[in-house]
Amino acid sequence: MSIRRILLFAFLCFSVVTAALVTSFTYTRASAALKAEIRRSVETQARDVVAELEALVFERVEDVYGWSRVEPMQELKVDDVDKRLANYLRDVKTSYAGIYENLSCVRDGKVLAASEPGLIGTRWNDAPVWLDIEFGTARISLTRPAVVDGVPVLTLSTRLDDAFSGRPLGTLHALYDWTEIDALLDYAMGASGRDALVVDAAGRVIAASANFRRRPGIADVTLSRWHDGRRASGVNELDGAPLAAGRQLVGFARALGYKGLPDLGWTVLVLTPQRIALAPSRALLHALIALFLVTAGVAALLAIGISGRIARPIQSLTALTRAVDLDAELPRMPSGGGSEVEELGRAFARMLEDLQRTRRERERVAKLAAAGEMAAMLAHEVRNPLGILRSSTQLLARESGLSVRGREMLGYMLGECDRINGLVQGLLDSARPRAPVFAPLDLAALVRGLGGPLAVRATEKGVNLRFEAPSEPVVLEGDRDQILQAVLNLAINALQAAPEGGTVAIRCRAAGAGAALEVADDGPGIPPAERQRILEPFVSHRAGGIGLGLAVVQDIVQRHGGTLAIGESDLGGARFTLTLPLTRKENPT
Repeated sequence: MSIRRILLFAFLCFSVVTAALVTSFTYTRASAALKAEIRRSVETQARDVVAELEALVFERVEDVYGWSRVEPMQELKVDDVDKRLANYLRDVKTSYAGIYENLSCVRDGKVLAASEPGLIGTRWNDAPVWLDIEFGTARISLTRPAVVDGVPVLTLSTRLDDAFSGRPLGTLHALYDWTEIDALLDYAMGASGRDALVVDAAGRVIAASANFRRRPGIADVTLSRWHDGRRASGVNELDGAPLAAGRQLVGFARALGYKGLPDLGWTVLVLTPQRIALAPSRALLHALIALFLVTAGVAALLAIGISGRIARPIQSLTALTRAVDLDAELPRMPSGGGSEVEELGRAFARMLEDLQRTRRERERVAKLAAAGEMAAMLAHEVRNPLGILRSSTQLLARESGLSVRGREMLGYMLGECDRINGLVQGLLDSARPRAPVFAPLDLAALVRGLGGPLAVRATEKGVNLRFEAPSEPVVLEGDRDQILQAVLNLAINALQAAPEGGTVAIRCRAAGAGAALEVADDGPGIPPAERQRILEPFVSHRAGGIGLGLAVVQDIVQRHGGTLAIGESDLGGARFTLTLPLTRKENPT
């Protein structure tokens, strides 16, 4: 398969898959947001309806409570002989314009006064009490809504007491027209396509909007599982089988109490058929599918043109890769084909450079391995004379008559013998440098203590040795022996490079989150082109040198997570700056 066909196929697959993923993601997020908004709307509507329902019931309870305490109710004591109470009840019913079907005062099962004159003197048939409400100082009883003379009514009853003696006079019954609740549900639903139900604590339907109100047997339906009694409001997705309807999105809100009205145990359910609720989501899906098809078509046209433009320079780059020789000068990368192809050429060039650099690094590792083997052999040979030297130094230290300076020098000798013995032992154990043992180290004190080990070398060559370290500690975490070895290697190189009568300066200072140590001299310096190469093993500018000292220093610095920089010193020669972090790095490179 040609490169052009591969690119064409890849572009088409990428474009189509990307468009499909974007379409799917857009639809999923938009559909989820739309559904969440519908759920919020249904729940909010249920809360609004239940608030209005409670307000209506509160008004009716408050009406009955207020009427039971008006002065005309005391006419029951004289059996309302002058019909004053009956006239009052008739006027109240008239003023409420159809809200109440009848108002009656009953004693001993006989109607003594009523808003309907034809009821006076008749027997009153008490219906079973459905709910008892403590309201103010009275108890008001409610019966379940029932049809009376073709009208659904809710009866509210309360006891009438003598204002002076407190003895019972009778009972006030108010037949509230329940169609006002039905009208409330119809108005709240409007033309939204939703339906509303009111259910009692047992889940039985006590009121419904027009669509469900016309269905026979709706009052016998039990929907106790259609709302969560532990929550004041929420939304559920339910099967509408109990209502002979399809799957519904049901928002519910409980009547938890209004002003002085206690919790009635009623719940308002707002029902939205899912086919209606998800209609906008389906319309969005159709629009997104159309957009996907258009996008796929445009992507196909672009892929045909772009694949041809890119294929030619890629073919040129492929031919070039076959002719690459890492031992020769790298060829020039072809241009053209767009920024991506040019970036590919640059990446290929970087890869070739990395390969050349890897080859050089491999050669460096081979040199270090050879140096390790040689160092192990030399360490074995050095160990015996080093032991004799240390024993002789200890014997000299026991001689009487030694000056203070002499004993100090012998102490330096013993210390250096111990340090060299530790290095020798490490070389004998492994040709690789050991891992540093981190411990708190005062770099400033280490610099101030270099005078003894370096004094003899400096005096022999007549070099002025300067130490510049702050009086306060510069504490970092490091291996004292390895840091000392690195500094001594740099200092000895500087003493060797400095001319007779010259100067070598060793400086220490805090540097932000680290510490810096400089070794500067007034020697010939190091050319910029050689500053990186001189850190490699077996590269040396000094006659007789084997070129391992700076490689060891570089290795120690890297193991401590620091850097080694080479530059020009203020004395005119070379400056080696060793920068170390104050705290240990877990994976130093």
